[in-house]
Amino acid sequence: MTTPPRAQTTDPPAAPSPQAPPSSNADRDDDSNDTRATDTNATAERDRSEFARRHADGSRDDDGDAPTPSLLGAWRWWLPVALAALALALLFVDPFAGDWDALDYTVLALRGEPSTMLFGRSLFIFTNHIAFRVAHALFGLSADDAYLLFKYTVVCEAPLAAVALWALARELTDDLRAATLAALMLAVSPFFVIYSGQAMTETPSLLLLSLSLVVHLRGVRQRRAALVLAGAALLGLDNNVREAAAIYGAWLVVAPFACGWKFSRRDLFSVAASCAVFFVCAFAPFLSFYLGDVNNYRAGWHGWVASMRAEEAVHPVGWLNFAPLLLFFFVAAPAALVALPGALRREWRARGFSPAFALACVGAAANLSLVTHYSAVINGRYLLTGLPGILPLTAAYLVRRATERTGDARRGFKRAATIATAAALVCGSVFYAVSRHTLGAHAVTKEYLARLQSLPPDAVVMAGGQTVSVNYYRALGYGHWDVIGTGGGFPGASRLADVIDGNLRAGRRVFVDTDSRLWFNDAWRGEETRALVALQTRFRFRRVSPTIYEIRPADDTSAQDDPQLARLLRQPPTPARRLLGWLKSHA
Repeated sequence: MTTPPRAQTTDPPAAPSPQAPPSSNADRDDDSNDTRATDTNATAERDRSEFARRHADGSRDDDGDAPTPSLLGAWRWWLPVALAALALALLFVDPFAGDWDALDYTVLALRGEPSTMLFGRSLFIFTNHIAFRVAHALFGLSADDAYLLFKYTVVCEAPLAAVALWALARELTDDLRAATLAALMLAVSPFFVIYSGQAMTETPSLLLLSLSLVVHLRGVRQRRAALVLAGAALLGLDNNVREAAAIYGAWLVVAPFACGWKFSRRDLFSVAASCAVFFVCAFAPFLSFYLGDVNNYRAGWHGWVASMRAEEAVHPVGWLNFAPLLLFFFVAAPAALVALPGALRREWRARGFSPAFALACVGAAANLSLVTHYSAVINGRYLLTGLPGILPLTAAYLVRRATERTGDARRGFKRAATIATAAALVCGSVFYAVSRHTLGAHAVTKEYLARLQSLPPDAVVMAGGQTVSVNYYRALGYGHWDVIGTGGGFPGASRLADVIDGNLRAGRRVFVDTDSRLWFNDAWRGEETRALVALQTRFRFRRVSPTIYEIRPADDTSAQDDPQLARLLRQPPTPARRLLGWLKSHA
């Protein structure tokens, strides 16, 4: 005869319990509340136990046998990537300070003033200001060389950013190989490589962003309020390095529920508190300068807003902007963009709304939302914003797929790393080739002071692409030059001659640099060049250096030199501009 299932156990059956009296509705409600509280506490305890188990003794390594090492214990994984990031930053270090913004940041750091761009970027600027004050006091660093300090500080932050992303990816995936691939894809990203060698905000922002996400995620998983608030504070502070990081504020809301938090009063209060800390740290510095109107900051900020509106009129935002945006997204991380749809689908099917899935969605949304800003379709560096969110999930997906195809974890990792690196190097080579003209212009900035010193210290200068150099050297105290600017500072073809006439009547001497490297024929810059060429029929010119001419009134017969401005119209557009124009015309 078959033994009943209960009789198969080795323990003796328990004695029957006495019949309990029926409970009232109030008793049942109390029991239900106790049960829910017990379930919530049990979930929290399991989260804490799982976190402690993985990060203290560990539960798996790359093969699933040995414990997962700590960050320092796993140095063999992230150190080669960090060294690669440092080597690439040094190899492609900028010949001067970097893009136009880098010169503005340098001047502002020397003065100790926030930028008027958006929310001020005060953390980046004042950190550099303190660093300069210390270096000046200890080593006598001059203001002329301050850009070197700021630039090489960013170079040193490049490997730290790679390590921070490694830590974030390991926290999300619990996979050493996936974490290493994620950090490697960042280290070889063409935009990351180029801007890690400039005094720009991209690399410091990525470093602080990854660090804030790690701290916040650990706090959520361990249910430690201090870490949750610290992560929110760091994320808010990152808004004062680069404002695109503010898009990750959505992570503060979605992360707790992706980690299993409930819609209880305590959990909702913790989420609200983290959001409040984020908003204070993100916007309090800007509001203090704006509302307090420190050093007439409010007027400067509204001047920036006006210039942005002028730039947006030149570069209207529309659906066609998705073409260059997706191109730049692909250049930033080709393997990650291709793998992203499959990675999201696989993660959703396997784990649902997991932390890795949630962060990847936030990162993708951050990059796609940049289409609303005109600069994102001109310069691809903005597309670095979403990489800390996207790379951990896509790296885990690529490693898993390669492992399934090769049948071996090590060979799978090597295959995934080779494909991702090769794709980035191919895209990077093309990107560097089409951007060489722009990067080469930074070297002209370094030498431009010699040209300016041949002019009167109060001259009005038309320098085209080197307008920023005039402003930079004026801020360093070499002269009091004024400019007829470019882009948002250009008066327009219909008003250009009148602006020059006004300066001449006021007794100010006006000069134009006709170096062909400073003037362009593509899009809005072509309009400026055509407006310059039209001046030759209205004014006379006197040559003062190989490329610089003084603009004189038409009745000044002593000015008889011919600048041959029409030659500026015969130069072809840069490869990068031709590519962007083609994309917009075929989108």
